[in-house]
Amino acid sequence: MPDNLHTPLPAVLAGPLLRRLEPGRLVLWLVTSRELSLQLWLHPDGEEPRTLALDAHCQQLPLGRHAVLHLLDVPLERALPQDVRIAYDLQIIAADGTRGMADWAAHLLHDGAEHADFVLRARLDQLLHGSCRKPHHAADDGLLCADRLLAEPHDATQRPALLLMSGDQVYVDDVAGPMLCAIHQLIARLGLFDEQLEGAVVEDSQALYADPVGYYRRAELLPEITSNQTLRDKFFGGVKKPIFTSSSADNHLVTFAEMIAMYLLVWSPVPWTLIEETPRHWTSNASSATPTNVSASRHSARGSARPPACWPTCRR
Repeated sequence: MPDNLHTPLPAVLAGPLLRRLEPGRLVLWLVTSRELSLQLWLHPDGEEPRTLALDAHCQQLPLGRHAVLHLLDVPLERALPQDVRIAYDLQIIAADGTRGMADWAAHLLHDGAEHADFVLRARLDQLLHGSCRKPHHAADDGLLCADRLLAEPHDATQRPALLLMSGDQVYVDDVAGPMLCAIHQLIARLGLFDEQLEGAVVEDSQALYADPVGYYRRAELLPEITSNQTLRDKFFGGVKKPIFTSSSADNHLVTFAEMIAMYLLVWSPVPWTLIEETPRHWTSNASSATPTNVSASRHSARGSARPPACWPTCRR
């Protein structure tokens, strides 16, 4: 078994994802293991390439000891053309030169492509629509179909204008046990920040992760269920209770770190290389049922990281 827990962290953990696109504005985000200096290279068909410095347009938000969200909100002095293919490259600036996406995010590029690209559509006449990604669902991944659509030769005017996701992009309520184990491994690997849980018997997020209630029994903490009244009062000490509205909340995510880790695992194959598929300490017994393998979640979640890098995503 490879020792994923001690491999050096890659510079980029997830992204870039194209979040918003206008003639005079472009928004991207990515999560990295450290603060990076970046520049953006754009090459619209029929025009000269342009390179944009990003230091003044990059907001860096630390998520943990080894996780930094980079939000790039880039104003464009020269408007982007519409209905033409625009190649782009997000480049890391280092002492020994620049490194483009072909070096650190080759999984985002289709076979034979040197750069990612997008199209700014003049009309919203076609779009792709979905809800949220659910790695353990039995159905095929719809984003793989979208990825194949992008990979096929097509005219720029045939590309969907955007990817519309009428939800929060991931399910934080209906979470498979193996995925929750992967989430907790990634939290530890990246040092995602802990939280104090005011009003709970457990003091903080680490205590929650270690509690037997943490796997397959989180639904027992839901209010308005007679059978869970005793446990709920014991765990939260009789104060105001959190309210989960989902009917499939056995492994409902609770902390911000859990949600960040979920996003990273769902939208990028890179975090899966940083955790173990079968952690040695996992057990399964009547009092604490924890999964023994995360490979099923890994193979279903990591297969389609490309589409959000190639068209703007929109959350309703």
